[in-house]
Amino acid sequence: MTTQRKGRPARRFKLLLEYDGTRYSGWQKQDDARTIQGSLLAAAADIFEGPVDIQGNGRTDAGVHALHYVAHLEAGTVLAPDIIRQRFNNLLPVDIAVIDLEPCHPRFHARHSCVGRSYLYQISRRKTAFARRYVWWVPAQLDVAAMSAAAALFQGMHDFVSFAEKQELKKSTKVLINAPQVLAADDMIIFRVVGSHFLWKMIRRMTGILVEIGRHNLGLAEVEAILRKPTEGPARFTAPPAGLFFEHAFYDQEEFKTFLAEITAPPLKVTSSGLLQL
Repeated sequence: MTTQRKGRPARRFKLLLEYDGTRYSGWQKQDDARTIQGSLLAAAADIFEGPVDIQGNGRTDAGVHALHYVAHLEAGTVLAPDIIRQRFNNLLPVDIAVIDLEPCHPRFHARHSCVGRSYLYQISRRKTAFARRYVWWVPAQLDVAAMSAAAALFQGMHDFVSFAEKQELKKSTKVLINAPQVLAADDMIIFRVVGSHFLWKMIRRMTGILVEIGRHNLGLAEVEAILRKPTEGPARFTAPPAGLFFEHAFYDQEEFKTFLAEITAPPLKVTSSGLLQL
C-alpha cells in the first residue's frame, strides 16, 4: 500500500515492538476482537492525517507474546521518528510498547523482506503465581535430555502438515528449521526454534509433542513417524499460548548466520534479556 497526502509524501518506517499478548486475539486486525495490529492502527489514526498502513512480519496467535517483533509503517508525515515513537507509546495500551522506530527503504516489507524468525517457549517446572501468564506450568518430572533429542529431529526441511491447521493446507506446509534447542535453567525449560517461517499453531504443537516425550508418553520413533506421514495426532497435544514468545526477526543473511552460530556454540545459553527467571 502507498499512502500520499498533498504536501506530505509517504514515508516508511521500521518498528520494533514488544507486547504482552494475553489480552489480545493475536496480531492481525479483526473487526470484532482486540488485536495488536488493530491497536497500532487506532493509535496511528490519532497521530497522522490521511491513510496509514501497518504490516507485521507474521501472525502471532491469540495470547502469544513478543520480545522483538518487527512491523513497518507507511504514512504521509513530516514528524521526526522519535516524536512518532513517543506519540505511539503515549497512546498505546500499557501492554504494547514501541521500542524503536526508524526510517527504512520504501521497499522494505516486514514480512516479505524477512529471512528468518525465532521463537521461544517457556515451560515452568513449578507453579508460579506471578509469571503464570508467560509460562506453561507442567506438574510432572520432564526428561530434558529426551526432549532435546526429540527437538533435534525437527532440524532441517520437513513437511509439517501434521502440525498445521486445516486452513494452512491450501499452501505448502514444508518449513526449514534451524537449531531447535531445549534448554534447562533452574525451574525453567525453554524450547527455542529458528526457522524460515512457521505455520499456525505449529510451534505450540511441537512443544506439546516435546512435553509428551519428556513425560515418556511418546518415543523418538513416534516423532519420526509424525514427520514422515500426515496424522492429526499433534493437535491433541497443542500447548497453551501463554508460554510462547516471538523472539527475533532477521533481515540480513549475515546477521541470521551469526545468530545461529552464537546459539549453537557450546555452552548452550539463552541470549534474550526478555526472559523471566523463575
